[in-house]
Amino acid sequence: MKRDLQEFVAFGFASIHDALAGESALKAAGVPATTIPSPKELGSLCGIALRVRPADARIAEDALSKAGTPAAKKADILDL
Repeated sequence: MKRDLQEFVAFGFASIHDALAGESALKAAGVPATTIPSPKELGSLCGIALRVRPADARIAEDALSKAGTPAAKKADILDL
């Protein structure tokens, strides 16, 4: 069965520590996020990114900022 690609927003971080702290911040804020390998659209960062639905991107950004772990980069991506 073939699955179609969907739009997501990926947040990239400068360090693995920041990525894991960001994951905790999103979980605490109730934002569904998936940890993924950094997509090429984010360039070379720590290698880990957090993927969220576009509808949750603004809430995710606010939660990351309030937690003191803002993303180093953000990119729109297609993923399964």
